[in-house]
Amino acid sequence: MRRAIVATVWNEEARLPEFFASLERQTVRADVIVVTDGGSKDRTVELLRDFAARTSLPFRWAAVPGNRSRGRNEAIRLADADVIAVTDVSLLEPTWFERIVAPIERGDADVVAGWYELLVGTPRERAIGLLTQWSQDQVRPERFLASSRSIAFTRQIWTQVGGYPEAYAGNEDTIFDLVVERLRPRKAFVPEAVVRWRPAGSIRQVYRQYRKYAVGDGQAGIFLFSETRYAAHYAVYSGAVLLLLAGIFWWPLWVLLLVGISLYLAFRIRKVIWAGLWPLVPYALLVVVVWDFSRMVGYAVGRIDRLRKGREHFGF
Repeated sequence: MRRAIVATVWNEEARLPEFFASLERQTVRADVIVVTDGGSKDRTVELLRDFAARTSLPFRWAAVPGNRSRGRNEAIRLADADVIAVTDVSLLEPTWFERIVAPIERGDADVVAGWYELLVGTPRERAIGLLTQWSQDQVRPERFLASSRSIAFTRQIWTQVGGYPEAYAGNEDTIFDLVVERLRPRKAFVPEAVVRWRPAGSIRQVYRQYRKYAVGDGQAGIFLFSETRYAAHYAVYSGAVLLLLAGIFWWPLWVLLLVGISLYLAFRIRKVIWAGLWPLVPYALLVVVVWDFSRMVGYAVGRIDRLRKGREHFGF
């Protein structure tokens, strides 16, 4: 059984050294490692070339201009492996590859979801990560959709679904997972297969990142799917606007609005509070509002694009 690690990169010169080091620390060696570059403008290509020349790992790379779906699909084709472990430029725990492919090797699963933990350098980055990442106590393994920063699957599964959807630039792993779900594969959740990743480092990056994801969800027409929560976001903010306007005619509704806003925001920043990051509470409140706004705007843009181009264009 041939096993591969695949990843895509784009302008990752700052993070590639730690990624390469984590590949070399894996307790089980992959039969092939393939990294595709989507058209980097920094030193990424130079670093890939240098690593390929000096490492003892079965490492290869290729230039594949385009989005991450195209890059992942080409990496999987080049790997020509039976078991595919997918990640991105993050820090892989030494046992990540060994643990994430084990259920497939045993014949117990066709798809394996790993886990991911925060890798942060500042309190602000930690606050952003806590606000935007799921925690394990929120996960129901039977319904959990794996991020492609930590997932493994058989080549057969990838072939059956037609690979990663190349019409999507931001939320391709969600669409890939949902199409895989239609096949009713044998699934496993291995929280010990850990990748450490760096969240957005600023409010501006939060807006850009999650708007991009939401555009893809809008293009796919995902709305009532519980993990996306778009319906909840639109309902909460629409309700707030209605109470604000109705309060002009009956002022007690403004009191209700203030109480509702307070409870909503307190719930949303609860992880920051539990972590004892009290000085960052005002910052966390701003992150929540910007995050919500980015998702609502992005989804609307994506939905309009779907209406304009038609469902057939996106294939979902």
